[in-house]
Amino acid sequence: MNNLSQKARSRSLFFVIAMIAITVGSGFAIVWMQQQISRTAKRSQQVESQLAETVRKLRYLDERIATMHQPVVLQGKVADTLRPSLDNQIVWVRESNAPSGRAYAISEAYEASMDLAFLDLNTQR
Repeated sequence: MNNLSQKARSRSLFFVIAMIAITVGSGFAIVWMQQQISRTAKRSQQVESQLAETVRKLRYLDERIATMHQPVVLQGKVADTLRPSLDNQIVWVRESNAPSGRAYAISEAYEASMDLAFLDLNTQR
């Protein structure tokens, strides 16, 4: 019987030590996870502030572009160089391609291009 109680004591001591080890390990794991959460939150805050700054700059640029494309501003830029055509005036426009073979327009009305400035009409024929 003494032998059995010795085994029971050793088992219960083992379980107590195992529970203490698991508790200490879990405590360290929780502290580590909290540190990781804190680091991630700080990094997220930095990224959000960078995003807010970028959005602010884009809004400013959009505002500038919208201002520059107002009809009054565009008219002011070409006020001295354009004039209305006369009733009896004939304007001849010579059709020609740029020296590089690239054109800024598409040849057919139903064609579409993502960037018309780089449309090469020589390769499409």
